[in-house]
Amino acid sequence: MELNQKHVVAAQLETIKYPKIIAHTENGSSLTIETNEKQRDDPAFWQAISAILKAHLWVPVSTRLHQLTDSDWLMPDPA
Repeated sequence: MELNQKHVVAAQLETIKYPKIIAHTENGSSLTIETNEKQRDDPAFWQAISAILKAHLWVPVSTRLHQLTDSDWLMPDPA
């Protein structure tokens, strides 16, 4: 991944172990994604995560925060 986001990697979800999500990165390392309180209480979030898991999609994950990024793959506009 070439984006100017040093702490963001592509990850594919493996399993859901509420409230955590287990994924693996492009280089094969395992990563535990932490969910926040809002996500834990949001049925639509878990429905979307389940659909992403079933579709084997790759998602952006912050390696520093161990969280899904809220901006998808988009970069901030350089001002």
